[in-house]
Amino acid sequence: MTMTTFPPEVASAVSAVVAGAGALDLSSATPCADFDLKALINHVIGTTAALARVGRREPLDPTDPYGEHTDASGGDWQGQLASNLDGLAQAWAEPQAWEGSVDMASQTMPAPMIGEMALAEVVLHGWDLARATGQRLVIEEHTAAELRRSVEATAELGRQMSAYGPAVEVAPDASDFDRALAASGRDPDWTAG
Repeated sequence: MTMTTFPPEVASAVSAVVAGAGALDLSSATPCADFDLKALINHVIGTTAALARVGRREPLDPTDPYGEHTDASGGDWQGQLASNLDGLAQAWAEPQAWEGSVDMASQTMPAPMIGEMALAEVVLHGWDLARATGQRLVIEEHTAAELRRSVEATAELGRQMSAYGPAVEVAPDASDFDRALAASGRDPDWTAG
């Protein structure tokens, strides 16, 4: 079973983490080994903007389709990211966004695959940001179950594309959220410090 709409509480939960981040040392480590806090923030601002455009069937910027050249460190990154999260949630809240195919930087891909990618991008990096700033991201159980299903189904492809790290072992009774984190290569017990 695939999703047919973006869970509205996800953007709200991650926006709450963004709002609670306060003053940051942008060179701080994050659970996402390839990104310090500045790189993580820039990445999420870029990808949330791109995925919102795709959900609305708008073309991506041909010179920077995934927002890889974003640098929000000198501005209101919290406001920009909160706005992007809201835009992404609105775009993918529409059932028609999940129908047919979408153009992703000159590749045609199934819309449900990109919608689920949007969910994983927001939740997994929202969790990264929460942990890096000493906070906790809480999502609904049904959303955690959908995230787990989606991440486990795409984990090997994600590793081949260097989007996910090696799977992490978790206890047999771990929650769906922890299992999704582990399948993406994140240690659910990671703490800043």
